[in-house]
Amino acid sequence: MNGELFRVAFRGITTGEYDLANTKERFQKLFRLQPEKVERLFSGKEFIIKDKVSEEVAMHFAIRLAEAGCECYIEALSADAIAFGGAEFKERRRTKRRIQFRRGPRQGAKVPDRRELVGRRKSDQPVPVETRRAAS
Repeated sequence: MNGELFRVAFRGITTGEYDLANTKERFQKLFRLQPEKVERLFSGKEFIIKDKVSEEVAMHFAIRLAEAGCECYIEALSADAIAFGGAEFKERRRTKRRIQFRRGPRQGAKVPDRRELVGRRKSDQPVPVETRRAAS
């Protein structure tokens, strides 16, 4: 093996061999997917089918997809792409992560001692100590 790694990508484009319903059915059987997942894969967005695989594995997947009636493409990954996780970095989060800030107690405030707090669990309740009077 020469050490080169490849990625198999799919955009939901068909070859035209089969009608769309038949192609989706063949794709579903090929990858053993639920119908909802197949509909999402055929939406037109780019999806990575296999990432960081050898050329033989990438060609195997491309041939299987072509037999099912789907077009896909194979791209070689550079050393930088492998080191940083992808060909180009894409921000997938919808919002920025919020920094949680909790202010400490005010200067000179009286902070209760948490060791004195009793929880609501039965195991947290103090055990009553019975005192026995010695029989005189």
